[in-house]
Amino acid sequence: MFNVQRTRIWLFSAIALIAVASMPFMELPGDTARAAAPGLTQAEIQTILNQAVATADLTNSGDGLRSNTDPSRGPVITRKTKMHIAVVARDGKLLDLRSMADAWVGSIDIAIAKARTAAFFSSDENALTSRIVGQLSQAHGPGGVGGAGPLWGIGNSNQIGISGSQQYRNGLITFPGGVPLYKGNVLVGGVGVSGDGVDQDEAVALGGAAGFAPGPNVVKLGLP
Repeated sequence: MFNVQRTRIWLFSAIALIAVASMPFMELPGDTARAAAPGLTQAEIQTILNQAVATADLTNSGDGLRSNTDPSRGPVITRKTKMHIAVVARDGKLLDLRSMADAWVGSIDIAIAKARTAAFFSSDENALTSRIVGQLSQAHGPGGVGGAGPLWGIGNSNQIGISGSQQYRNGLITFPGGVPLYKGNVLVGGVGVSGDGVDQDEAVALGGAAGFAPGPNVVKLGLP
Protein backbone atom coordinates (compact mmCIF):
# COMPACT_ATOMS: atom_id res chain seq x y z
CA MET A 1 0.00 0.00 0.00
CA PHE A 2 2.81 2.37 0.91
CA ASN A 3 4.57 1.72 -2.37
CA VAL A 4 1.35 2.34 -4.33
CA GLN A 5 0.79 5.69 -2.58
CA ARG A 6 4.40 6.73 -3.12
CA THR A 7 4.12 5.83 -6.82
CA ARG A 8 0.94 7.91 -7.14
CA ILE A 9 2.62 10.90 -5.47
CA TRP A 10 5.60 10.59 -7.81
CA LEU A 11 3.32 10.42 -10.87
CA PHE A 12 1.29 13.46 -9.77
CA SER A 13 4.51 15.42 -9.14
CA ALA A 14 5.92 14.49 -12.54
CA ILE A 15 2.69 15.53 -14.28
CA ALA A 16 2.70 18.86 -12.44
CA LEU A 17 6.31 19.55 -13.42
CA ILE A 18 5.58 18.76 -17.06
CA ALA A 19 2.57 21.08 -17.00
CA VAL A 20 4.62 23.95 -15.55
CA ALA A 21 7.44 23.39 -18.00
CA SER A 22 4.95 23.52 -20.88
CA MET A 23 3.59 26.92 -19.84
CA PRO A 24 4.88 29.89 -21.88
CA PHE A 25 7.24 32.26 -20.09
CA MET A 26 5.63 35.47 -18.88
CA GLU A 27 6.26 38.26 -21.36
CA LEU A 28 7.57 41.36 -19.69
CA PRO A 29 6.38 44.83 -20.75
CA GLY A 30 8.30 45.97 -23.81
CA ASP A 31 9.52 42.48 -24.80
CA THR A 32 7.54 42.53 -28.06
CA ALA A 33 8.78 46.00 -28.97
CA ARG A 34 12.39 45.06 -28.21
CA ALA A 35 12.14 41.89 -30.27
CA ALA A 36 10.84 43.89 -33.23
CA ALA A 37 13.49 46.60 -32.93
CA PRO A 38 16.46 46.47 -35.32
CA GLY A 39 19.62 45.01 -33.87
CA LEU A 40 23.28 44.92 -34.80
CA THR A 41 24.42 42.53 -37.51
CA GLN A 42 27.59 40.51 -37.13
CA ALA A 43 29.23 42.70 -39.78
CA GLU A 44 28.30 45.85 -37.86
CA ILE A 45 29.60 44.41 -34.59
CA GLN A 46 32.94 43.66 -36.22
CA THR A 47 33.02 47.16 -37.70
CA ILE A 48 32.55 48.68 -34.22
CA LEU A 49 35.29 46.48 -32.76
CA ASN A 50 37.69 47.19 -35.62
CA GLN A 51 37.08 50.94 -35.38
CA ALA A 52 37.73 50.85 -31.64
CA VAL A 53 40.98 48.91 -32.02
CA ALA A 54 42.14 51.31 -34.73
CA THR A 55 41.41 54.24 -32.41
CA ALA A 56 43.21 52.54 -29.53
CA ASP A 57 46.27 52.06 -31.72
CA LEU A 58 46.38 55.83 -32.25
CA THR A 59 45.65 56.85 -28.65
CA ASN A 60 48.48 57.51 -26.20
CA SER A 61 48.19 55.82 -22.84
CA GLY A 62 47.51 58.05 -19.86
CA ASP A 63 50.47 59.35 -17.91
CA GLY A 64 51.44 57.02 -15.08
CA LEU A 65 49.80 54.02 -16.70
CA ARG A 66 51.57 52.53 -19.72
CA SER A 67 53.22 55.86 -20.43
CA ASN A 68 55.51 58.03 -18.33
CA THR A 69 55.82 61.66 -19.36
CA ASP A 70 57.48 62.90 -16.16
CA PRO A 71 61.31 62.69 -16.35
CA SER A 72 61.51 62.86 -12.55
CA ARG A 73 59.94 59.42 -12.38
CA GLY A 74 62.38 57.78 -14.76
CA PRO A 75 62.74 57.41 -18.53
CA VAL A 76 60.12 59.19 -20.61
CA ILE A 77 58.12 56.46 -22.36
CA THR A 78 55.01 56.96 -24.45
CA ARG A 79 52.97 53.91 -25.39
CA LYS A 80 49.60 53.37 -27.03
CA THR A 81 46.57 52.04 -25.19
CA LYS A 82 45.65 48.36 -24.87
CA MET A 83 41.93 47.89 -24.49
CA HIS A 84 39.10 45.44 -23.94
CA ILE A 85 36.13 46.41 -26.11
CA ALA A 86 32.65 45.04 -25.44
CA VAL A 87 29.55 45.36 -27.61
CA VAL A 88 26.14 44.61 -26.11
CA ALA A 89 22.60 44.55 -27.43
CA ARG A 90 19.92 46.93 -26.22
CA ASP A 91 18.89 44.49 -23.48
CA GLY A 92 22.50 44.13 -22.31
CA LYS A 93 23.26 40.77 -23.90
CA LEU A 94 26.98 40.52 -24.65
CA LEU A 95 27.38 40.30 -28.41
CA ASP A 96 31.17 40.26 -28.65
CA LEU A 97 34.33 41.13 -26.76
CA ARG A 98 37.63 42.08 -28.38
CA SER A 99 40.72 41.98 -26.16
CA MET A 100 43.93 43.61 -27.33
CA ALA A 101 47.19 41.90 -26.42
CA ASP A 102 48.42 42.71 -22.89
CA ALA A 103 45.23 44.55 -21.88
CA TRP A 104 44.51 44.43 -18.14
CA VAL A 105 42.47 41.34 -17.28
CA GLY A 106 40.50 43.27 -14.66
CA SER A 107 39.18 45.56 -17.39
CA ILE A 108 37.13 42.82 -19.05
CA ASP A 109 34.24 43.10 -16.58
CA ILE A 110 34.54 46.88 -16.57
CA ALA A 111 34.25 47.13 -20.36
CA ILE A 112 31.11 44.98 -20.37
CA ALA A 113 29.56 46.95 -17.52
CA LYS A 114 30.30 50.25 -19.26
CA ALA A 115 28.59 49.06 -22.44
CA ARG A 116 25.57 47.92 -20.45
CA THR A 117 25.41 51.16 -18.49
CA ALA A 118 25.16 53.15 -21.72
CA ALA A 119 22.60 50.78 -23.23
CA PHE A 120 20.47 50.33 -20.09
CA PHE A 121 19.93 54.03 -19.44
CA SER A 122 19.66 55.32 -22.98
CA SER A 123 16.52 55.03 -25.08
CA ASP A 124 15.05 56.02 -28.40
CA GLU A 125 14.54 59.48 -26.89
CA ASN A 126 17.77 60.06 -24.95
CA ALA A 127 21.41 59.03 -25.36
CA LEU A 128 23.49 58.89 -22.18
CA THR A 129 27.13 57.91 -21.96
CA SER A 130 28.47 56.29 -18.81
CA ARG A 131 30.26 59.59 -18.10
CA ILE A 132 26.92 61.42 -17.97
CA VAL A 133 25.39 58.70 -15.79
CA GLY A 134 28.28 59.29 -13.41
CA GLN A 135 27.79 63.05 -13.38
CA LEU A 136 24.07 62.71 -12.72
CA SER A 137 24.66 60.27 -9.86
CA GLN A 138 26.93 62.47 -7.76
CA ALA A 139 26.09 63.19 -4.12
CA HIS A 140 26.29 66.91 -4.78
CA GLY A 141 26.72 69.44 -7.55
CA PRO A 142 30.00 70.74 -9.00
CA GLY A 143 32.24 72.25 -6.35
CA GLY A 144 30.57 70.28 -3.58
CA VAL A 145 27.45 72.43 -3.45
CA GLY A 146 23.79 71.58 -3.95
CA GLY A 147 21.85 68.39 -3.47
CA ALA A 148 22.34 64.95 -4.94
CA GLY A 149 21.94 64.41 -8.67
CA PRO A 150 18.77 62.86 -10.14
CA LEU A 151 20.49 59.48 -10.53
CA TRP A 152 22.11 59.43 -7.08
CA GLY A 153 22.59 55.82 -5.95
CA ILE A 154 22.15 54.29 -9.40
CA GLY A 155 25.59 52.68 -9.16
CA ASN A 156 24.14 50.25 -6.62
CA SER A 157 21.57 48.93 -9.08
CA ASN A 158 21.69 46.15 -11.67
CA GLN A 159 23.99 43.90 -9.69
CA ILE A 160 24.12 40.20 -10.52
CA GLY A 161 20.85 38.43 -9.91
CA ILE A 162 18.62 41.46 -9.27
CA SER A 163 16.43 40.67 -12.29
CA GLY A 164 16.62 38.76 -15.52
CA SER A 165 19.51 36.55 -16.49
CA GLN A 166 22.77 36.93 -14.63
CA GLN A 167 24.43 36.90 -18.03
CA TYR A 168 22.93 40.33 -18.73
CA ARG A 169 23.83 42.14 -15.51
CA ASN A 170 27.06 42.67 -13.64
CA GLY A 171 26.61 46.11 -12.16
CA LEU A 172 26.95 49.60 -13.54
CA ILE A 173 30.00 51.76 -14.18
CA THR A 174 29.56 55.46 -13.50
CA PHE A 175 32.72 56.74 -15.12
CA PRO A 176 33.64 57.29 -18.81
CA GLY A 177 34.04 54.61 -21.44
CA GLY A 178 30.47 53.50 -22.25
CA VAL A 179 28.67 54.85 -25.32
CA PRO A 180 25.21 53.95 -26.68
CA LEU A 181 24.81 52.70 -30.25
CA TYR A 182 22.01 53.77 -32.60
CA LYS A 183 20.56 53.10 -35.99
CA GLY A 184 18.93 56.40 -36.77
CA ASN A 185 16.64 57.26 -33.87
CA VAL A 186 16.55 53.69 -32.54
CA LEU A 187 18.81 52.49 -29.72
CA VAL A 188 20.40 49.15 -30.66
CA GLY A 189 23.05 48.61 -27.97
CA GLY A 190 26.19 49.95 -26.41
CA VAL A 191 29.97 49.77 -26.64
CA GLY A 192 32.19 49.79 -23.57
CA VAL A 193 35.96 50.19 -23.38
CA SER A 194 38.39 49.72 -20.51
CA GLY A 195 42.14 49.33 -20.21
CA ASP A 196 43.57 52.79 -19.58
CA GLY A 197 42.56 56.16 -18.13
CA VAL A 198 38.86 56.97 -18.41
CA ASP A 199 39.43 59.72 -20.97
CA GLN A 200 41.34 57.28 -23.16
CA ASP A 201 38.64 54.66 -22.66
CA GLU A 202 35.94 57.09 -23.74
CA ALA A 203 37.92 58.28 -26.78
CA VAL A 204 38.27 54.68 -27.98
CA ALA A 205 34.58 53.95 -27.33
CA LEU A 206 33.57 57.01 -29.34
CA GLY A 207 35.87 55.86 -32.13
CA GLY A 208 34.19 52.46 -32.12
CA ALA A 209 30.74 54.04 -32.19
CA ALA A 210 31.47 56.08 -35.34
CA GLY A 211 28.58 55.61 -37.76
CA PHE A 212 26.22 54.55 -34.96
CA ALA A 213 25.44 57.97 -33.50
CA PRO A 214 21.91 58.83 -32.35
CA GLY A 215 19.64 60.46 -34.89
CA PRO A 216 18.42 64.07 -34.87
CA ASN A 217 15.37 63.36 -32.70
CA VAL A 218 17.39 61.93 -29.81
CA VAL A 219 18.46 64.10 -26.86
CA LYS A 220 22.25 63.70 -26.70
CA LEU A 221 24.20 63.96 -23.44
CA GLY A 222 27.94 63.39 -23.45
CA LEU A 223 28.14 62.79 -27.19
CA PRO A 224 29.69 64.96 -29.92
